[in-house]
Amino acid sequence: MPINPLRGIRVPAAEHTPPYESFLESRGFRPEIQGLRAFAVLLVVLYHVWFGRVSGGVDVFLFISAFLLSLSSMRKINEGRPLNLFTYWLHVFQRLLPVATVTIAGTTIASFFILSPSRWADMLADAKGSLFYYQNWHLAFNSVDYYAQNAASKTPFQHFWSLSIQGQIFILWPLLFALVAYFVHRFRWNLFTTTILVFDTVFVASLTFSIIETETNQGFAYFDTRTRLWEFAVGTLLAMVTLKWKAPEKARVIMGWIGVFGLVTCGAFLPVQRSFPGFLALYPVVSGALVIMAGRTNSRWGVDRWLVSKPLQSLGNISYALYLVHWPILILYSTAVEKPHVNFLEGTAIIAVSIGLAWVLIQFVEKPLRYRKDPFIPWLMKILRFKRVFAVKTWADQLAFLAATFLLAGIPLAGAQAWVNYSNTQASIQAETQTQTATDNHLGARAIGTDQALMHDDPIPNGDLKNQYEMLSDGKCEGNFALSHDSLKKYCSSQKNGTDDSPLMMVVGNSHAEQAMAMFKPVAEQSKVNMQSILLGGCQYPQQDASSSNECAEFNRDVTEEILQRKPQTVVIIATIAEARSNEERIDPALEETVKKFTDAGIQVVGVRDNPRYDYNVYECAQKAGDDLESCARPVSEKLAEKNPAQEVFDKYKDKGAVLVDMTDLYCPEGMCQPVVGNVYVYIDENHVSKAYGRTMAKTMLERRQGRLDTHWHALALNTCQEYTMPCLLTGRRGIGTSEASVNGGRCTFTMQR
Repeated sequence: MPINPLRGIRVPAAEHTPPYESFLESRGFRPEIQGLRAFAVLLVVLYHVWFGRVSGGVDVFLFISAFLLSLSSMRKINEGRPLNLFTYWLHVFQRLLPVATVTIAGTTIASFFILSPSRWADMLADAKGSLFYYQNWHLAFNSVDYYAQNAASKTPFQHFWSLSIQGQIFILWPLLFALVAYFVHRFRWNLFTTTILVFDTVFVASLTFSIIETETNQGFAYFDTRTRLWEFAVGTLLAMVTLKWKAPEKARVIMGWIGVFGLVTCGAFLPVQRSFPGFLALYPVVSGALVIMAGRTNSRWGVDRWLVSKPLQSLGNISYALYLVHWPILILYSTAVEKPHVNFLEGTAIIAVSIGLAWVLIQFVEKPLRYRKDPFIPWLMKILRFKRVFAVKTWADQLAFLAATFLLAGIPLAGAQAWVNYSNTQASIQAETQTQTATDNHLGARAIGTDQALMHDDPIPNGDLKNQYEMLSDGKCEGNFALSHDSLKKYCSSQKNGTDDSPLMMVVGNSHAEQAMAMFKPVAEQSKVNMQSILLGGCQYPQQDASSSNECAEFNRDVTEEILQRKPQTVVIIATIAEARSNEERIDPALEETVKKFTDAGIQVVGVRDNPRYDYNVYECAQKAGDDLESCARPVSEKLAEKNPAQEVFDKYKDKGAVLVDMTDLYCPEGMCQPVVGNVYVYIDENHVSKAYGRTMAKTMLERRQGRLDTHWHALALNTCQEYTMPCLLTGRRGIGTSEASVNGGRCTFTMQR
C-alpha cells in the first residue's frame, strides 16, 4: 500500500489479541480528565500567585496531552484509518493559536506601559519566541531563573515555555505514531507491543538524559524539550496500561486520593529550585497518573465525584486560557506596584481577574473562530465585504488561517523589535562615547567630591542593558591563553594588551567578577598587561561548599588547579559576599585557604570588596523616581558591614602580594549608596554595576592623589622579586609615572617617580 506523507499512513485494521474494547470507551468525553486538568491549572495559579513556587501542575498538563493524543492515534491505527498528519497539525494549531496570539498581543502592549524601556528588547524577544513556539529554548539559552522571587527579574512571557514544548510535541508525537503504524503495516507487528516498544525507548532515553542534565546544568535542563519527552511518553504508556488493566474499585478510590495528595504537596515538598525536572518530576507525573488510572469509580468516596463537579468542569473549559493570562497579570501587576510578592487580597483579585479574562477569551475569541460555520477564507471575505469568488479545500483554509494569524501578530512584533533594537544601539553608542571621552555631562565616579556628583539630568546607559557587562576583545582562549583544563574553555575569554611575555591578569568568579572587569580592563590596557577571564554566572569563587551546583563545584576546583599551574602575575577575585536585605556581608570559608595557596605560589591576589546589593531593581527604581532619586538610595550601613570582613585575611598575606580593593566610597559617596552618580546609572538591576559606571571608577583610581596610592595593587610576586620598572597603574593628577622595585633584604621595596 503506497504511503502519502501528507495524509499519513493508512494501515489495515489489525488482528489483535485483546481486549481493545477500551478504545470504544475512550471515544467519549472523559470528565474526570477534564477535572484533573482544571485541578492542575488551579494548583499552578495558586502556587505562582501566593507562594512563588512551582507546583508540578504543568507536568500533569504535559502527560495529559500525550494521553489523549495517544488514544486518538491508536484508534486510527487500529481501525485502519489514515493518520492525516498534515491535517492534524493544521487543526491543532488553528485551535491553540487564536487565544495565545491575543494574549501575546495584549501582554506586549501592556508591557510597553509598565515595564522599563531597558526590558523592552527582552520582552519582544520573549513575545516572538512564544508566538512561534520556541520560548523554552530562548529561556534555556538565556539562563533564565524560573524560580526567581523578584518579579522584576521575570518576563511576562516566561510561562510560555511549557506551551512551546507542547507545540513541539504536537509535531513530534504524530510522527512517532506514524513510525508505529509503519512497523505494524510493513512487518505485521502487534500494535500494542510496537507502541510500548517505541515509547518505552523514548521514556528511558529521555529520563536518563533528564537526570544527567539536571545534575550538570539544571537551569538549562528545566526548559529543554529533551528532558521533558519522558513525561509525554508516560502519557502514552499510561494510555496503553488503561487498555489492558483496571484495578478493583476500592483500590482505584485509594489511588485517586493518593494522586491528589501528591499533586497538592508537590510544590511544597520538592526542592524544584535545584533538582527539577530530573527524577523528582516523577512525583507529580506519577501522582497525576494515579488519578487517571483511578478513572470513574462509581463510588461515593471516589475522587472522581469531585473532579466531575460543575465548578471544576467549568474551570476545565477555560484552563488553557487561564494558564495563558494569569502569569502576565501577576508579573505586570507586581512590577507596576514594585512588590516582589502579592498579599492575600491582591492575589485573590489577580486570580479573579484571570478567571474572568480567561472566560472572555474562550467565549469571544476561541469559540467564534473554532466553531464558525463558514470556512476561514469565505468568512474573511465576508468580513472585508469582498465577494466569495473561489472555493477552497479544508487544509488550504486552515493553512490560510494560520498564516494570517502569524502575519497579523508577527509583523508588528518584528517592527517593534527593529525600532527598539535601533534605539538601544544608539543608546549604547552614546554610553560608550560619553564614558570614554569623560565629558562634563557624564562623569560618573569621577564626579565624586564635586557639585556634579548627584547630577541626573540625562543619565546613561539607556535601553538594552545586556551590553553593560565588560567583555575581553579577543574572545576565545587560544595560543598563549590556552587552558590545560578543557572543562574551562567555555567560560574563558582573553585580551592581549602587550607582548606574549607581558604580565597576565586573570579575573575569575561569577558575574560580579565579570562586572569588575570594567574597572580593571582600562588599567590593564594602559599598563600593557594581558587579561584573561574565567567566569561562571551564579558561581562564587572561591566557595568551600559548591554543593548547590555540580557545575559550580567542578568550576571552582578546575579554576584553582588552572591558576596554580599557569601562575599568572595577578588573580582578581570578589573577596566578600554582600546581602540584598541586610548588612550581613560575609566571606566564604575557602577565602583564606585560596589566598594562601596563590600567594605561596608567588601569585598576587587582588580581592575586590563586593558592591552593595538590593532586593529591588535599582535601575528601574531610578527611572521611575525621576527627581526623587533619594527614594532609591540607601545608607551604606544598611548594605555593607561596618568593617570589611575580608580585611583580616588580606592583611595577613599582604606582605606576600595579597591586596584588598574597597570601592565602597564610589558606590556610596558620603555614606549614601546612590542609584545615579555623576549622571551615570550605577546599577543595571538589583546587584550588578553598569559597565559605564565601572569604567568611570577605573578613571577615578588612575586620577587619585599619591596619598591614596597602594603600590601593592600591581606588584609582581614578592617572593621572587627582581629589579624591574613597570608602568604605574595608580597615579596622581600629574600624569603617568613609574614604579621602581628593588630587592632589599629579601623584600621588595617600591618608590614612586613622578
